[in-house]
Amino acid sequence: MKKTHSLIALLSYSLMLLFVHAETNALIEVKLFKDWVIKEEVNFGNFNLAIKNTGTAPILLSEDPSDFEWGQLATRPLPHNTEENTEQEREYQMMMWKKTDVIGLLPEETHVYEEGKFLLRPLPFSNEMRFTVSIYLGKGFWLDSGPITINGVAPDSVEQLTTINDNTGSIKNLRKLMLVAYKNERWLYSNLQGSASIFPVCPVSLTNKIRVEPHDDKGLFKIWDGEKSMIYNMYKVTLLEGPDENDVFGKWTRERKQRAEADNAEVRRKKAEAQKP
Repeated sequence: MKKTHSLIALLSYSLMLLFVHAETNALIEVKLFKDWVIKEEVNFGNFNLAIKNTGTAPILLSEDPSDFEWGQLATRPLPHNTEENTEQEREYQMMMWKKTDVIGLLPEETHVYEEGKFLLRPLPFSNEMRFTVSIYLGKGFWLDSGPITINGVAPDSVEQLTTINDNTGSIKNLRKLMLVAYKNERWLYSNLQGSASIFPVCPVSLTNKIRVEPHDDKGLFKIWDGEKSMIYNMYKVTLLEGPDENDVFGKWTRERKQRAEADNAEVRRKKAEAQKP
């Protein structure tokens, strides 16, 4: 199976702080769910990111991934539309009004959203979709990654797998599960009953038989990829657990978080040494 890749985007950006002229730079590392989509996909999958402050001023970030996602994070089609600043400013101010906990990411330190699996906002479907992952800091200021490209493709095959439901038996909660193959990849997708839109769940092996069975009475299902099993949440359309081959972000997030913590500890040690008389 083709592995999803990490895109490292370096950006340079300056803004005036009230108390000092300071440079706000960041190295943004983006981990894509996958780099291709089909026309019926709604959210184009997920991504996660690591943010390293390479400037001289703290970068203020919402600590809560959900608040960060709607208040500061955006996937912005290229070329950028400056009109989107007004909407994002409104969401940013609502986030601040909510008094969300804020991280002051210090210079040279890195932050990884451990629980973050952020949605790529819908883009007009085409053969090539170019965008940036951007972080909003208020008053029209963005931290933009370098250009990222996702390809719009026609799948090689779509196989209906099964239909699942929760313990209520309500038709509103019916989900269809299907297998979508493209080149040397095969992915599990979910479809809400009566909707033409589908959502990617996880990659699965090309040849193993995929089996699905109820796991509990709360909308959880066990999905077998050959002899390997995963726990799937039908409401959140995501895996709660699974092997690294299927859980796209699990291994990446664990390792990137550990590396960030080690790097941050070293940065703080050097700063403490420099401050000693």
